[in-house]
Amino acid sequence: MNKLATSGIAIALAGMMIGCAPRYADVPAPTRFENSKQDKLQAAEHWRKIAEHFASQLASDLRDKLGGRALHVPNPGDEQAFVDGFRELLTTALVAQGLPVSTDARNALTVDVRYSIYRFRPDRAQNTYYYGDATALTAGLWAIGAVAAADISPNAGISAGVKALSAVAGIEGFAWLSQEAMGRGQYASGPVPRSEIILTAAVADNTRLVSRRTNIYYATDEDGELYWKKPPQVVNIPVMGDCGERSKLCVR
Repeated sequence: MNKLATSGIAIALAGMMIGCAPRYADVPAPTRFENSKQDKLQAAEHWRKIAEHFASQLASDLRDKLGGRALHVPNPGDEQAFVDGFRELLTTALVAQGLPVSTDARNALTVDVRYSIYRFRPDRAQNTYYYGDATALTAGLWAIGAVAAADISPNAGISAGVKALSAVAGIEGFAWLSQEAMGRGQYASGPVPRSEIILTAAVADNTRLVSRRTNIYYATDEDGELYWKKPPQVVNIPVMGDCGERSKLCVR
C-alpha cells in the first residue's frame, strides 16, 4: 500500500471519529469569538483620532435634531489625564464638523462623556494573524489535487505542489519580515495590553437620548497613570493664625 493510500485511510478514519462525537451534553461547549481588531492608544495623536471619530458619529446623529440649539462639552478638570484631554479634543472635533458648540451650558445640549477602564489577566493570548495559514491552505489543496490524480500517477501533482509550497513559503516569509521584523504591520507591537477602555459620548434632550455612541480601546499598560490616576483633590480648610485672623491652608 503506497503512502497516498495510507494517508487517504487516515483521513477517512479521522472523519469517522469526528462524526461519532456525542450529540448531547449537559452544558453548552465554550467557543471563541471570531477574530476582531481593537485600537491601541499609544500617543496623544491617537486620542485626537478617536475624538474625531466620535465627533463624526455624533454629527451624523445630530444634524437635524438640534433645533437651533448648541452643544456643550463640560470639562470639570478633575478626571484622568486621558479623559481631560479627550474632552478638549472632542470639543475641537465637533467644531470642525460644523456643529454649533457653546462654552456656556445654558440652553445647550450637554455632551455627556462616560469613561470606564478595566484590567484583565496579563497573559492573555494575542489572537491575530498567524504566519503559516497560507502554507497550510496550499498544502491542503495540494493533497486534494494529488488524491484526485491518483488514477493517473501516484506522484501526480508532486512537482507542482513543491513549487506552490515554495512560492507560498516565500510570501509568508516576506509577510513576517514586513509586518514584524520591519515594524510595518497593522498590528501594534508588544504584548496584548491588560487595560481596556470603554468610552461613551451621549447627548440627551431632557430625558430623551438624541445620540449615544460607545467604543472600546486598548490602553498601553506602561502609560497607566494617564488612564487610571485622577489628580489629587484640593481641600480648603479655614484655620486661625497667631494674630487671630482667618486664613486658608491648601491641603493636598
